[in-house]
Amino acid sequence: MLFKEVLGHKNLKEQLIAQVTSNRVSHAQLLLGPEGSGKLPLAISFAQYLLCDNPTDTDSCGECQHCTKVKSLTHPDLHFSFPVVVSKTDGVSTSDDLRSEWNQLVSQQPYFSLNSWLKYLDDMGKNPIINVEGSSHILRKLSLKSYSDKYKIMIIWMAEQMNTQAANKLLKLIEEPPEQTIFLLIADNAETILPTIISRTQIINVPGYSTDEVASFLETRYQIEAGAAQTVAGLSQGNVVDAIETVQGDSAQSIYFELFVKLMRSAYAANPNELIEVAEEISLLERESQKNFIRYGLHIFRESIIMNYLKDKTLSLRDEELNFLNKFARFINNQNITEISEEFNLAYYHIERNANPKILFTDLVIKLTKLIRKGV
Repeated sequence: MLFKEVLGHKNLKEQLIAQVTSNRVSHAQLLLGPEGSGKLPLAISFAQYLLCDNPTDTDSCGECQHCTKVKSLTHPDLHFSFPVVVSKTDGVSTSDDLRSEWNQLVSQQPYFSLNSWLKYLDDMGKNPIINVEGSSHILRKLSLKSYSDKYKIMIIWMAEQMNTQAANKLLKLIEEPPEQTIFLLIADNAETILPTIISRTQIINVPGYSTDEVASFLETRYQIEAGAAQTVAGLSQGNVVDAIETVQGDSAQSIYFELFVKLMRSAYAANPNELIEVAEEISLLERESQKNFIRYGLHIFRESIIMNYLKDKTLSLRDEELNFLNKFARFINNQNITEISEEFNLAYYHIERNANPKILFTDLVIKLTKLIRKGV
């Protein structure tokens, strides 16, 4: 993967290249940033640059044998470790057992989350880890002679999923790796990574993307209309993984809009039959879709506040959404926005913890009848 193929992060790319050109490549680096900030593609493009025979001042050549092998994820000096759901039945104990599936997903779409990975494996709801056996495999791979006579590179994706035993087993190697060995750890959250691991790495903070970056990416990659791209980008809040999943399920976004309109009109009219009906409709969605619906609602509330109080700021809305907000936005104001946001965020929290969706959404719609009228 070339640096130019990675969305954004111009300054970070320059910093990574400067490490190589100044011969100051840190042997252990932690790419730390929010979900959907492109850390994995950035790490792979850096690995390709490190292994390239003819790198330029701005990118790897993309044509030498090493670049070709990295692109196909078959380079013998580029290794991956990632969380898996350990299963004796399926014969899965470490990431090596799912390397083929990993290569397929990365090749298809290198921007994905842990949930995306589990969904791809049909392992949703299960507990993925990097275990001590996975660490043993890392130690064995990095003890082998380099194929390229350059670097041996280990990318550990979602390093926060390493259990304590696995992390402790790697401590010595990360602190004093074999010559020309590079660790690239990737994490969304450093809080659950052993402090001793963090202290042995150079932290590279990877920020989330801007709305304009995500919108431009969606327009170019998926050939969608600019207004729709802005809506999806605003909804994603800089998470390109969420944006991609929304675009790929574009029909779902229309469903969210229709449900939201129905919910708000029922709440304003305080019609009990319609409220129960819409609550049941939302509860019948898949759990991830329920979470996306709540996020969509929070997005529309945010755009309502912008329309009411920041009229010169560009709204991230499609035409049908804008038409709706021209009538609806006035009901969302400083009298109720805090409480509405709290209730939606609380619902999201409970969905993640497997609350009964029918009870949850019934409670939410009843509360909305009071909160919507509070803004009148």
